[in-house]
Amino acid sequence: MLLCIVNISEQMPKSKHIISFSLLLQISISVIGQNKAWTLKACIDTGVQRNISLKQGQLSNNINGVNLTQAKDNLYPVFNITDGPGFSFGKSQGTNGTYIGENVATNSFALGGNVTLYNGFLNQNTIRQNEYVYQAGIQGVEKMKNDLSLNILSSYMLVLADYEGVDIAESQLESTQTQVEQIKIYVEAGKLPELNLFQIQSQLANDKLAKVNAQNQLTLAKVNLMQLMNLPVDYSFQVIRPSDIDSLLTLTSIPSESIYNIAMGFLPQVKNAQLSTQASESGVKVAQSLFYPKLTMGGNIKSTGSSLAYNESYQPGTIGYVESNPTELVGGYVPEASLSNNFSNLWQQFNYNFNQFIGFNLTIPIFSNFTARNSVEIAKINVQNAQLNEESVKITLRQTIEQAYTNLLAAAEQYTASKEALQSEEKTFNDMDKKFKIGLENATDYLIEKSNYTKAQQNVAQAKYNYLLQVKLVDFYLGKPITF
Repeated sequence: MLLCIVNISEQMPKSKHIISFSLLLQISISVIGQNKAWTLKACIDTGVQRNISLKQGQLSNNINGVNLTQAKDNLYPVFNITDGPGFSFGKSQGTNGTYIGENVATNSFALGGNVTLYNGFLNQNTIRQNEYVYQAGIQGVEKMKNDLSLNILSSYMLVLADYEGVDIAESQLESTQTQVEQIKIYVEAGKLPELNLFQIQSQLANDKLAKVNAQNQLTLAKVNLMQLMNLPVDYSFQVIRPSDIDSLLTLTSIPSESIYNIAMGFLPQVKNAQLSTQASESGVKVAQSLFYPKLTMGGNIKSTGSSLAYNESYQPGTIGYVESNPTELVGGYVPEASLSNNFSNLWQQFNYNFNQFIGFNLTIPIFSNFTARNSVEIAKINVQNAQLNEESVKITLRQTIEQAYTNLLAAAEQYTASKEALQSEEKTFNDMDKKFKIGLENATDYLIEKSNYTKAQQNVAQAKYNYLLQVKLVDFYLGKPITF
C-alpha cells in the first residue's frame, strides 16, 4: 500500500504528496486497528482499563486514603496567627485607663498553638482503623476487577462457541449444496424421483437460514463482549481462536476443599472481609477512648497597640525641699503625661504590651449522657456484623468453588459423552449418505439423519467450550491467570 502511494504522489506537487501520504497512512493504520484480533488477555485488560465502575471504586477508595492521611496529620500540633484591627467611635479608653472623646484605631496580634498530649490513644486507633478501611477498599476494587474478568471470560467463550456454530452451519450448507447438484444429476438420469430434489432444495433453504441465525448469534455474542469491554460496537471485531483446545481441557486432581483453602489465601473478597472486621475492631478502641482523660498543651504570644497612646516624658521641675529649710526647693525632672491619637509609637507599644503564655488543659470525663458507653456498644455491634459478613463471604466462596468443581466434573463427562455420540452419529450418517446416493434410502429419512448429525456436532461444540470455561474458572480459584 505504501509503495503505491509513493508512485502516485510522484506526479503531484510536494504539498499534495505529503497530505495524501499522511491521509492514506492514517486510513491504513485505522484499518489495521479495526482488523485486530483480540486475545482473551487483551479483552480483559481493555475491559479493566475502560470500566467506569472500577474507576469510580478507585476514586472512592482515594477518599479513604485521604482520610488515612488526615488521621496521621492529626498527631501534629496546630498553630494559628491572628491579627485583629479595629476602629471605635465616640469616647475611647486610652492605654492609661482614661477616657477621651476621640475616634481610636486599635490592633492586636497573636501567635498561638496547641497539641494533644494524651486522649486515650484516640489518634493512634483512628489511624489504625483508617488504614484497615483503605486496604479493604483496595481489595474491594480488586474483587470488581476479578468479577469483570470472569464475565469477559464467559462472554469470550460464547463467542468462540458461536464461531464454531457458524463453521458447522457453513459446512452443512456446503454439503447440502453439493448434494443438490448431485441429486439433480440423478433426477435427470432417472435414478431418483424429483421429490428427492425438492426435499433437498428445501433443506438447502433451511441450511441457509441456519447459517444466518448462527451468524446473528455470533454477532450478538461479539456485541455483548465489546460492551463488557466498554468499546463501541465494531462489526469487524474478531477474537483469536485457540488452535488446540483439547490440550487445554485438563481435569484437575485437586479436590474442591483444597481449592477452597488455596483461594482463601489470595482472593480479594476474603481479604476485604477480614480487613473490614479489623477496622470495626479498631472502631471499638476508638469509641473506648471517650472514657479516658484528655490532656492538651497550648501557648501563645501576643501584643496590642492603639492610636490613642499614653505618652510619658520628663521635664525640669521641683521635686521637693530641704527638710531643714522648707523654703529651699530641690530641682529635678518630673514625669509629664500626655495622650496622642496616632501610631507614631506603635512598635514601642507592641514591645511594651508583649505577652507570652503556656498552659495545660486536662479534661476528665465524668458524665456525658452515656455517649461513650453507647458509642462502644454500637462499635461492638459493628464488629459482630463484620464478623458475620466475613463468615458469609467465606461460605459463599466455598459454595461457589464447590459448584464450579461440580460443573467441571459434569462438563468433562458431558464432553466425553457428546464426542462418543458424535462418532456414532457420524458412522450412521455416512452409511445413510451412501445409501441415499444410490437410491436405497428416501430423502425424508436421510434429512432426519442429517439433522441428527448436525445436532451432534453442535452438542460437541457447546460441550467443548463449556468444559473449557469450567476449566478456566477452577484455574482462577487456584490462582492461575485467566488466559490461554
